[in-house]
This record gives sequence, C-alpha cells and structure tokens, in this order.
Amino acid sequence: MVKITLISLLLPIKIASIILNPHSITEKRIGIVCSSIPINRSMNGIRNESRMATFAYQIINRGDILISEVLFNPKTGGVDFVEIYNNSGHEIDLKELQLANANTAGEPASIKNVSAVKLMIAPSTYWVITINQANIKQNYQAKFPNQFVQLSSLPAYNNDKGSVILLSNNQILDRLDYNAKIHHPLIQDEDGISLERVSFSVGANESGNFKSAAATVGYASPTYKNSQELNGGENYARLLSKTFSPDGDNFEDLMTLEYQVAENASLANVNVYNDKGRLVRKLLKNQTIGTNGALTWDGLNDDGQKAAIGIYVVLFDVFDLNGNTKRFKNTCVLAGKLN
Repeated sequence: MVKITLISLLLPIKIASIILNPHSITEKRIGIVCSSIPINRSMNGIRNESRMATFAYQIINRGDILISEVLFNPKTGGVDFVEIYNNSGHEIDLKELQLANANTAGEPASIKNVSAVKLMIAPSTYWVITINQANIKQNYQAKFPNQFVQLSSLPAYNNDKGSVILLSNNQILDRLDYNAKIHHPLIQDEDGISLERVSFSVGANESGNFKSAAATVGYASPTYKNSQELNGGENYARLLSKTFSPDGDNFEDLMTLEYQVAENASLANVNVYNDKGRLVRKLLKNQTIGTNGALTWDGLNDDGQKAAIGIYVVLFDVFDLNGNTKRFKNTCVLAGKLN
C-alpha cells in the first residue's frame, strides 16, 4: 500500500491521509499539484474562500497530451519539429514525456526525454519540440515564441515514412504513422510543409486526420492552432471594412478579407477586379488554405503599381478535391486624396 499525507499550507495545521492501492494505479508515477489560495486569487486550483490549500492528483493519461503537428521533411537547411497539444484540463510536466520513432518491429525506439527539468505547460497550449528553435522561427511564423523545447537530438524521422510516438514512463500516449502520401495530392513539392492534425477527438492514425498545412499560414503553424483544424462553423468570406486607403497613415491601409470554410484541405483563388471587370490583382491562385484565416490587399496591382481610387470587387472562389465549389463576392472602395 502507498500512503500519501497532505498538510495544509496555512495555520491551523490540518493533516489528511489517503491510502492508495498500487494495483489500482494505471501509471507508474503520480503528479501532485499543490496550490495555496489567498484572498481574491486562484492559482492552479479551485477558488477557496477559506484560504485552505487545494490539492489535486494528476496522472498523465492517454489522450491528455497529443501529437498536433509534424515536420519530417524540412527544406534544405531546415530541421524537423514535433508539436504537441495539451488536451487535458490541467497542467502537464514535459519532464514526464518522451519522444520516439519505431523500429522494424513497430516498437518505440530511439527514445528521447522531452525535458531534463520540470516544465509545466498549460491546458490548450501547443508546444514545439525541435533541435533548433531559431531555425523554425526563421522559416515559419511562431505566434508564441516561448513555447519551444530545444533538444540536442530528435529521433530520426525519415522523409518518406515513419512513426512519431509520444510516451510517458514508457507507456504510449499517442502515435502517428505517417508517409509522404498523406500530403495534399496537388502539392508538387512537400519539402518544408508540415502535417497538421485535423481533430483531437479521434485517433492520430484515423484516415484523413492529418493534412498538409495551408499555404496561407506559410505551410506550418508552430505553437498555435492548426490551419486545418475543424471549426464546425459556417462558410463565409467578408471584409473587415468596406473602405481602405493605402496612404501609409496606419489607418485602414490594407483591405482585410476574413474567411472560414467547413472543409479542410481546400484550395482557393482570390482575385480583385475594378468596376469595369478588369483583373487588377491575383491574391491567391490555386493555393491551399486553412479552415479559417485572413487575406490582405495593399492596393497595388499585379505590376506593383498603385491601383486607382474607386470601387473594386473581390471574388473568393474555394474548391475541394471532391469538386465542391463556393464563391463569395465582396465589394470595397479604395479611397484616397484627389490631386
């Protein structure tokens, strides 16, 4: 039997004992989070107006932390990365995690500890594991640059196919068996394009649950929500403002078009026409897009010249590999000072 004694952090001292049967514990290690709750504050626990300490026992279970994104075929000069997502409702210590690949028998191999020191990550956050975080930040937009863990080496992840395995105390938490054929079939060069998880509600190896990251986010989304993650919302494409004036005064200098599509792995063409129906600017041409995002137009035409003041039509055409198409039409005014 295992006996755990809890002592409150504030006087008067109270002691509570809990007896645990080791045979009922499914993991080898129990994480303990202790939080003292002062007046008007809550930290890592439930608000407690009596000022008593709050204790929680947390075991890393399968499904608590998941593989979110993998770059296994970087561009020349680039490096691999694995992104993980805290799918639980509590903090998780990265010191308790390991990364691995698989040997010829399909078993975990080349196991690497994710962190040598205690490193707690908050729920619903994305963390990137790599050997060179500066390289990733240089090649992709990392919205949360502090959510990186840099290792001296990663398990080898081959460019054609392989396995990414996430473990805790040598117990498998999540596993992705990937191959280059998972990438979008219309992508001719997969180098530098990550695979993103579509849904955390189904297994990593469920068919269609990993897709190529969208071109509109730069082909990877390290440290933040995946571009191909399902949103379950309506389809739309709309302008933030009906007018813009690209005069450099930092007020509505750009036309911004927000969009959302229900289908992931979609492609889009986005074109700007003047009031005579003449094509002025191609914003996107057969590029993969995320399930939501935003596009901007700086008021320049395809030749890099300033477009004339006037009314413009923005056509957003989206299509998928099943032949489904949608068109969204928006009208804006490019404003400016008359000479």
